[in-house]
Amino acid sequence: MAIGVRHCDRCGAPSPDDEAGTPTCPTHGSRWVHVRNAPCAAVVIQDDAGQILLARRAREPYAGMWETPGGFVELGEHPEDAARREVREELGLEVTLTGLVGVYVEASAQGQHLLVLVYAGRATGEVRPDPAEVAGWAWFAPADVPAVMAADHRRRVDDLLAGTVVPLPARE
Repeated sequence: MAIGVRHCDRCGAPSPDDEAGTPTCPTHGSRWVHVRNAPCAAVVIQDDAGQILLARRAREPYAGMWETPGGFVELGEHPEDAARREVREELGLEVTLTGLVGVYVEASAQGQHLLVLVYAGRATGEVRPDPAEVAGWAWFAPADVPAVMAADHRRRVDDLLAGTVVPLPARE
């Protein structure tokens, strides 16, 4: 499978292969390849009127495309905590998780597989996006959600709207 240009998962910089064939970020080196073999957590945020909050990616891969907020789970971090942290980092919002939309295996931009846990959530606060990650944001009525989104993000929204959300498992 042709992969094309690969990008660092930490900063989005193009990461050409080094002499050994390992993608290497000019800033973060090749270490990001190894620490990013981790699951991802994301949130489809819906308000009381049923609108969906989406962010426009500021960096590669998928720069300029709409997405649900989320990212990699850090070592030792619970996926629910990672989902809340990613929303806080990207949009400056606190989020209450209300259910699990689904567990997905998605192709990454690097041609690998990512395990993604997608939650449903309600946000509080005022959107304060991180410009390094978010180029814009908007609330969308379900009928107005963009047909084409980053990676498989449209499927996440479709599944939430189809009612696939299940209660969160109890945490110990």
